[in-house]
Formats: sequence, structure tokens, C-alpha cells
Amino acid sequence: MSTKEWTLIRTAQSYDEAKDFVKSRFNVCQYRRSDLNNQTKYSFKCSEYRKYPLCSFEIKIVVPDNNMHCVTIISRNLHEHEENERNPITRLPSPIRKTVSNHVKCGLSQSQIKTSLITNYPQHSINQDKLHNLIVYERRKDRPEIFSIHDLQNWCNEHREAKELHSTFVPFYNVVDINNIFVFFTTKQLFQQIQLTTYLQVDATYKVTWNNLPLLVFGSTDANRHFKPFGMALISEDENTECYLKLFNSIKTLAVQLNLQCLVNQVMSDGAPAITCAQEMIFPNSRRLMCWSHMIRNCQKHRNLVTKNDWQIIDKDIHTLQLAFTDDLFDRGVTLLLQKWSLIPTMKRFVDYFTEQWISKIRYWYEGAAFAKPSTNNRLESLNGIIKQKYTLRNKLHLSTFLPKVETMLFDWSEASITSPFATLTDITPAVELSTYKWSLNVNQSEILNWFNNYYIVPSSTAVITTSTWLDIYKSSQWASFDDYAAWKSSCWLVSPLTSCTCPIGLKEYRCKHSVGLAILFNMYQITDKTRYTPLGKRKTPGRPKKVRTAFLP
Repeated sequence: MSTKEWTLIRTAQSYDEAKDFVKSRFNVCQYRRSDLNNQTKYSFKCSEYRKYPLCSFEIKIVVPDNNMHCVTIISRNLHEHEENERNPITRLPSPIRKTVSNHVKCGLSQSQIKTSLITNYPQHSINQDKLHNLIVYERRKDRPEIFSIHDLQNWCNEHREAKELHSTFVPFYNVVDINNIFVFFTTKQLFQQIQLTTYLQVDATYKVTWNNLPLLVFGSTDANRHFKPFGMALISEDENTECYLKLFNSIKTLAVQLNLQCLVNQVMSDGAPAITCAQEMIFPNSRRLMCWSHMIRNCQKHRNLVTKNDWQIIDKDIHTLQLAFTDDLFDRGVTLLLQKWSLIPTMKRFVDYFTEQWISKIRYWYEGAAFAKPSTNNRLESLNGIIKQKYTLRNKLHLSTFLPKVETMLFDWSEASITSPFATLTDITPAVELSTYKWSLNVNQSEILNWFNNYYIVPSSTAVITTSTWLDIYKSSQWASFDDYAAWKSSCWLVSPLTSCTCPIGLKEYRCKHSVGLAILFNMYQITDKTRYTPLGKRKTPGRPKKVRTAFLP
């Protein structure tokens, strides 16, 4: 078609109507207005004229001065968008830009994106600076622009109410300046799990924000030893008493607002004094538990106070004492332990440290401090690692980037709490069933002693005393030394079928071969599939066994 030939497209009643029609139907943009003697012309050209400079498609809207309600729309030529006519550009090609955009949405790191592009586009030379700038641009799209205190306050206000069950909401916040920030995040689905437990775990993680703001994570571990987060809080203080007071107060207040029962009997964390002070003020009737892993690691840091041989004795004794399953047993064990150590002069410095730190100040690090509850905070701390590995990609993010990650985290955890709900009863795994089945076949039932109600004394595989003797000593709490205490402790187990056991596995994993095995012996539990535990064995081959092949020789 000649470039001088114009084709009538249609007429319109006004310029605005004509412009809306042209913009919606054709890929054009306005580039000129011509005021003539008796009419006004508005010229449009291809919107991608920079990318395709040879494209000569044009549209004109002609508005007569004497009749502005008879507007004419005319065009000439066609769009010419051949790939070989594309204008050379300095930025990365469109296919690569689109791929980068998809990878950023999937949460890939820059090194992962680079590896993918090298594999999928080997024919292109990718400039590293342009790739970095493109990734930064894509990550900043669709994120809140938070550069001031006012911006953060507005974001918190926008999330003040929970719009959906899994949506992030901020019921409490205090944003004054960078040194006075407290923002409480949760979802309705996550927080309502707090009524299923009396065991609260708290821990802080660092290096997640560019602003150097710590993140508090709180939740609880269910009966299957899976940690379930209830929410998070962004704070500006480095784990002082004030930030934990705000956190615990927010938990109590929100439970009342949502009409949820919140009964906290145990608070598990590391040895931070700030947590202890806040717990005593907000949850005065609860027990402040100390993470066993933190405790033993701190003791190991002080092993230079004793000789190598002395430390081997100390380490074994502390692990034995940690398995005390009641407060009275722990108190009696501590007395015997200090008597034993006091007889060794080279242990005096360590004994002073141990007594002051782990007996006087923080003493609830043994299993019986919270029976059938975790004695460590490891599962919560492993979640902190997942936050950095999966969500922040081990980067210190600006709040503009971090807050959308918080929403993603809480949404994922909230949905997971439905597919994998908070367990109040411990499952019996196939591994436990297997060990239970073998134990129930070999145990001597005459050695099992019924104490009272549903509690039984079961001998261990290393028993040095009978069950009746074990029970008499337990009632009297009389041991001549700590070594006698340790031997007594490992000789028998106090077992309640399908409920509890004082063996090491029963104390830490809640289900063991003794508690489930007694249930099998008393017909309280049936193995799900006995064929899974029947050994396949070895088929006997024809002929004489090789081991007796010389039997008939003289």
C-alpha cells in the first residue's frame, strides 16, 4: 500500500471517543497535534517505534472546527514487526528479561538465576551489571516502598485487621524511630493454635534486615515433636526485657480479643535474663525452662577449668542427672553429685561455676522440669535457619523487601497448619512398632511389677537390681553415692502403657518400646500389620550343610 493512501476506519461523536477507540484497538501512541485553518489533526504512531523503527503504521484523528461532533479516524500502512528489523538495544533481550522476572518471582538468588540463564541461553553474552540491575528492579516491583517511619506506620495500619484466615495482620505495633520499633505479625489460623498447648517457645534471630532489626519467633512443639510457629515480632532492642514484655503482653491481649484460652505453664528459651524477667512479670505461675543444648554447650566452654580426665567424669554425670524425671529426683541427684565432685580438689573451680549458674540461677534444664515436653529449643532454632535459607536467602533485606517475605512466611506456615495440624497425641511410628514387637516377644513378664493404678516397673537390659528393690529405693530416696544413684536410675523404668516411660527414649521422644510394649501385652494395642515384622529368613538349600561336611570322616 502506498504511504500516501489513507483509509477511513470510522467516525466518532467526539475526540475523546475517537481517542479511546484508537488506544483500545491499536498499539499506538500520540506524537503530534496539528492546528490547521479549518481543522485539527492528532497523529498517532506505533507504540513500539523505538524497538521497530521501520514500522510506518499511522493513525490520524481529524476534528473539523465547524462540526466537532463529526470526528474522522483514518490510517495508513501496517505494523511491521519483523525480528530482523528490530532496532539494536543495549539492555538484555526480552526473552531473558522475562525469564529473569519469573525466576525472581520464584525466589531464586542471583547466582541461581545466572546459572539458569547460562544453561538456557548459551548463545547470549550476559552482562553481569545489567543482570544485577534487572534483578534489583524486578525485586522492587510490587513491593511496599518503605523508606521512613511514616511508611512503616502506614503499612502496619493497612494490615491492622485480618482480612482472611491466612492473611497477615498486625494487631499491635509501636513505631516511633529506629530505636523504638515493635511490630507483631501473625495470622488467625496460626495464633488459634495457642489454645492447644501450655508450652511456649521463644527465640530471636538476627541478620535478616538491612536495618539491623532482630526478629522474635514464638510458637510451640506438638506431641509429634514438630515445631508450630504462632507468629513473629520485629523489634529494635537487642533482646532486652522491654521487648519480651511487649511480646508476652501482646500474646495475652490478642488471646483475649480472639476469645482463645491461653494458659502458659512453661516458657522455653535460652538463658537470656531478659526472658526470665519478662516471664516472671507476665506469666508468674509458669516455669522458666532452660534449653538443654545451650546448657551443656556452656558447660563445655568451661571444661578448661578441669583436667581432661575430670571433664569426662563431669560430662557423663551431667548427662545422667539431666534424665531425672521428677523434681525430687533432680534435687536428690544434685546433692549426691556435688558430694562426689567435692571429693576431687581439681574440680573446685568448675563446681563453683556449675552451682552458681545451673543450680542457683537456672535449674530447669532436666527432663522432669516439663515432663513429656521438649527439653531443648532446637526445633525453633532450626526454623530460624529455614527463614534465612528459604526466604531471605541469607541476605539482610530492606524493610521494603522483608515485609512481603514476612507475609509469604506466615501464609505458608498458616496453610501448613491445616494440612499438618497441631498434634496433641504422639503417633506410634513403624520404627517404634518394630522395636516394640521384638521387645514384647523377649521380655520376661514375671519381672514386670505393678506399682499402682496404671504404672509398672519394667527392668532394663542392664539391670543390676530387681524391680521390687528399685521401687523400695525410689520410695525411700536413699542412695549412698551418686554412682549408686546412676546405677539405680538405669536399672528399671517407670512405665505407663501408651502414656509415658522414664527410659531415655521415652523421656525425649514420648513413645518407646516399653510403653507401647506393655500395651501390646495387656491387649491395649494391636500391631497394625504383623507381616511387616516377620523376618523373611533364609531358604534351606538341598543337600548336606557345608558346616558338617566332614562329619562322616574318621
